[in-house]
Amino acid sequence: MKTLLVFIFFSISIVFCQSADFRYDSYNESELRKNATKITHISSLWLSNYISIKQDENKRLIVKFGYSSYPKKINDLTWVLPDISFGFRLSNNLFTSGRFFGFHLEKDSPQIAGLGIHYTFGEERFWTVSFQRSAINGLNDFRLVSSSFNLEKYIVEKSKFDFFIGIGSNTVINRSYYVSPFLPNKLEKDIKYASLKILYPFRKIKLGLGSQFSSDMLLFNIFILKGFQ
Repeated sequence: MKTLLVFIFFSISIVFCQSADFRYDSYNESELRKNATKITHISSLWLSNYISIKQDENKRLIVKFGYSSYPKKINDLTWVLPDISFGFRLSNNLFTSGRFFGFHLEKDSPQIAGLGIHYTFGEERFWTVSFQRSAINGLNDFRLVSSSFNLEKYIVEKSKFDFFIGIGSNTVINRSYYVSPFLPNKLEKDIKYASLKILYPFRKIKLGLGSQFSSDMLLFNIFILKGFQ
């Protein structure tokens, strides 16, 4: 019963806590490119988030839901974005992942689609290498595609907590529909980043906190993992 209440409370918080503004006409023309680049960077880090699990767990299906937050305001708005994904184990050291969901903002209804593949290796299978490709569709002003490559290590500790650290690289392409002399038709960038996650088992779920950070940006994550046989 308590586990169910946690799921319900967290689901409601995801529905009502999301906030973002992907519209370019909300920004001054003189700072349009700067803000478009920042939105591209935030979106890429958000889409690069992935499922981290211990490989000795025997769950066939893993469901993750939570949200990511950018602590600084953009145009007086704090960005909070939902994060919903699933993983399916194909073998002891290989699993696939996906994210397919949409959500509603004041001016837009973004649709997220993505797939990934994750391979664990090493004598104790503490290392995981991942590749993901995700896209944001349904926006008025642009379409964004992000391809990420990540290497992660599970840190063995004699505690109930699971620790994961990782490094990664994103290639992001933003194709703009917005016509402005201050903004090119395409923004493209390679982003290097690092990640940290801490998971704590609570009954039949895991509660998680994490962050992704690059040279000029930081995202915080809070999430729940649930495994199914």
